[in-house]
Amino acid sequence: GITLTCGMVGAGCTALLVAVVSRKLELTRAEKHVHNFMMDTQLTKRLKNAAANVLRETWLIYKHTRLVKRVNPGRVRTHQRKFLLAIYALRKVKMDQRKLMDNANTITDMAKTQNTVYEIVSDMSTRQDTLEERINSLEDKLQSIQTQIENLPDMLTRCLTQHQERMDQRRNFLHPDAAVTGSSSGLPTPAPPLGSPMMLPHSRYREACRNNFLFS
Repeated sequence: GITLTCGMVGAGCTALLVAVVSRKLELTRAEKHVHNFMMDTQLTKRLKNAAANVLRETWLIYKHTRLVKRVNPGRVRTHQRKFLLAIYALRKVKMDQRKLMDNANTITDMAKTQNTVYEIVSDMSTRQDTLEERINSLEDKLQSIQTQIENLPDMLTRCLTQHQERMDQRRNFLHPDAAVTGSSSGLPTPAPPLGSPMMLPHSRYREACRNNFLFS
């Protein structure tokens, strides 16, 4: 039990130490850009050297096989071996350069993705604020309409009452005697006959009086 406990504690301490050291050794974004730039420069130089070695070994193979009177097989095999090693080195440098470009693109893509996500979140927040303002405005308008609808019966009653009062005032103004009689008796004023002078306009009433005077 003690051995197992000591082993677990040791493994935990080792993992913690590795995590702390890796966190301390981790490069920042600017340091990663500088590191990628320096590695790109170094790989470019190695690529040029590997390409030059390939061309040199190709030329030496051609020289020792075509431009000499007596071919030396050992020297030809040596240059062929160096030629294959140069090709392998050239491929390895190209592979390393491709990996470096992928890592650099990943860092750039992460930065672009972060900026894009920030812009999208900002746009969504702005649209949400605008939508909330519109919803609040619609709620205020609906509440105002509801209040007006609730006050509509009272307004109609008030308008009808005012209209009735105006009609009564006009009737009292046109027929004050009937209004006084009706008000003193407490009974409603009876409507005059259809052919009576009270139902005629003022001009027609004067004309009827004049005709009666002439015929009499």
